[in-house]
Amino acid sequence: MGLPGALGSLPLAPIAPEYGELMRLQYAAGLAHFGEVLVGDGETLSVLDGLFLCVGNRRHHLGAARLRALADANPSRGPLLRLLADIQTRDASALRRVLLHQLIGLLQESGARRKASGLDPAEAALLELAVGALPVLDARRRKAAESLGGLWQQRRLRAAARALDALGPAVVRADPALAHLASRLGRRLGRCDRSLAAARAAQDTEPARTHYLDALRVAADDDTATRGLIMLERPRRPEDAPLTARLSGDRVLLAWPVPDGRSWRAVRLTRGTDRPAVVPVTAPAPGARGTAVDQGARRGTLVRYAVFPLLDGVPDGPPLVSAPVLVAPDAEDLTVTDAPARLTARWTLPPGTARATVLLHAAEGPEPGGKVLARHDAGAHEDTYTFTGLRPGSYLVRVVCHHSSPEGREVESAGARAAGVVHAWPEAVTALTAEPDPEGGVRFVGAGADGAEVRLVTWSDPAGAPPEGTGLPTDALPAALPWAAYGTTHPVAPPSAFSGLVVAVAVRGERAVVGPAVRVDIPAPVTGLRGLREHDGQVRLVFDWPSDAGSVEVEWEQAGARDRSRVSRSRYLREGLRLPIGPAAVRIGVRAASRHERPGRPPPQDSAAAAPAVDAAGTTDPTAGATDSTVVVRRAPAVLDLPGDVVVSFRLVTRRRGLARRATAEAVEVTVTGVGAGAGAGLPGSSPDPDGAGTPDTASLPDPSGHPGLPDLVLVGRAGDAATARPRHPEDGDVLVRLTGAELAASPRTVRELPAGPLRPPYALRAFLAGRHAGSVRLEEPALSTLVVR
Repeated sequence: MGLPGALGSLPLAPIAPEYGELMRLQYAAGLAHFGEVLVGDGETLSVLDGLFLCVGNRRHHLGAARLRALADANPSRGPLLRLLADIQTRDASALRRVLLHQLIGLLQESGARRKASGLDPAEAALLELAVGALPVLDARRRKAAESLGGLWQQRRLRAAARALDALGPAVVRADPALAHLASRLGRRLGRCDRSLAAARAAQDTEPARTHYLDALRVAADDDTATRGLIMLERPRRPEDAPLTARLSGDRVLLAWPVPDGRSWRAVRLTRGTDRPAVVPVTAPAPGARGTAVDQGARRGTLVRYAVFPLLDGVPDGPPLVSAPVLVAPDAEDLTVTDAPARLTARWTLPPGTARATVLLHAAEGPEPGGKVLARHDAGAHEDTYTFTGLRPGSYLVRVVCHHSSPEGREVESAGARAAGVVHAWPEAVTALTAEPDPEGGVRFVGAGADGAEVRLVTWSDPAGAPPEGTGLPTDALPAALPWAAYGTTHPVAPPSAFSGLVVAVAVRGERAVVGPAVRVDIPAPVTGLRGLREHDGQVRLVFDWPSDAGSVEVEWEQAGARDRSRVSRSRYLREGLRLPIGPAAVRIGVRAASRHERPGRPPPQDSAAAAPAVDAAGTTDPTAGATDSTVVVRRAPAVLDLPGDVVVSFRLVTRRRGLARRATAEAVEVTVTGVGAGAGAGLPGSSPDPDGAGTPDTASLPDPSGHPGLPDLVLVGRAGDAATARPRHPEDGDVLVRLTGAELAASPRTVRELPAGPLRPPYALRAFLAGRHAGSVRLEEPALSTLVVR
């Protein structure tokens, strides 16, 4: 015969069910044809009368056993080689046909023709000449030719017939195997058509069902038989459908009862189309329901689903059919919240939705929710709407999405629903003012909120505070300000500084309505105020600096005149605070100044206030003197009543014994002098004393008993070896004399003998003032030489 006769007819289609998997593994390995994995160095393939491996002059048949041995020896190519062995086991001529089909395709590629690498050179040259006489398959016809093996195995005869039609009669005649397949296909489709004709002619359901099933057993993809069975098995009522189909977004979720050991095929039938579409089915676990997810249904179409039980991949019984489903997804995450006389709906539209209609229904009435009370046409980007002017009661909100069908019609979704209730909300507070009190503190007054509790609150983040009129659940409110009260006659003030936005909220039960707000600034109180007189007529003030205050305002009243001063915190810490008071009695008030006050504002003119001039402002404009719209509350000052300058002095009464002996102390004389209610008589004078110590002249002094309180005087001494230093505090030595404040106030001059008789050197003495009035009284001591004697 020669080589041309030995080559025989050439295949134009592989007709192998495994061809798709083979191509996947082949491309993954980077092979032009699978023969490249079979040959090594110095080896070639022969395809004349089978598939042989040629090594020199010897030929080895590539059977299934040899292919599996190659797979074991080459693990990286093992899956591909084992698949080739399986094909060889099923059909001994299939591998040669598949390899020739791949080699023909390589030689027919456009442009420069590729050499059939690995093939015997003589056979390769002959094959190249023979290919020139074959029909050339384009990509569409090649895909149809390569699908025939799988379609025939799956009994998808109608798809196989369409593939043969795509190849054309000339290609079918050129390949005897294709011609034989076409002949067998024609006979089987003829039998299928006769079953369809019998089903259409049947008068009863059962014979029609039998004939349709016979048609599907022959051609598993026959559209007419599939539609006929779906129409026969469709449920009369949606609730009776054994197959449930539920729309979830653009997907349709299918579920049905599955007996163990059964496999199923799911199809989608779309109104207006003739061909059912196959839906992938998830293999169910034992005892679980069958499920499938259809992601290919087009929006705006009406579809129906059916699942067929399979036996060996072929329908083996009537299908389970669902109720019709309109592929028009509804809005998701629909929520309805109530507020005073209104309901707010929020939703999320499916992507691609053209628009939506928001409907408000009465809660009771016929489907789909009673009478339509209001409607709103929402755009594609809207996600919220508020219905206003509603009476308390129950309502139903529906959001209907509008979609475009493939034909351009507008299709409405069933409508997402959510119930809402408009509750009886409290009446809102309509006005709120903060009125500073002249005596200190503030009163919060307003209007509205009849029959409701009014709470004064402040949000930690003022920028995030809800606007006026917002309805909130009561448990969403901040805690009420513990010091603030609404509508009381007495002023209130916090125990510490406060600066913020005070919001009035009307509360009734579990609901609250946010009302107006006012910004208030209340400085911290001044605590620990004390006054210490100094020798130069000044008073040094000591107190705890109020927190967050930049400065304090000091005012004092003396002999009917008032004066004031302002001191910054830095100056107070650096220099302290001293006032040029003089010896007269004075009333001093200290309060923290608000940062919102203008530093140069004049003092209030309310001279009738009981407190000194540092009282709170009482003007009709609560923001007068403030640097912005903040209501400044001038807190009541800390007040110190400092009596007139009182001096407690003492001297030692001494006596000389003999002409040459030094004077020894036998007693102490204490004198109280000061400025009382009739202040104005200068400081007392003194007359010389024969012993060298001054004796005060008290004839013109006021009675110190009019002083509101005098401290105790304690004279402490240290003698002997301990007399090297003066006592440092009242307990640092022996108490020689103690005079109470009452004893000092009883007489301007008091003499008290020393308890142990005359003091003998060495000794060191010191007097101390003790008690709560010690800071307002000065102590004058005699010359140090009389107090420390060596």
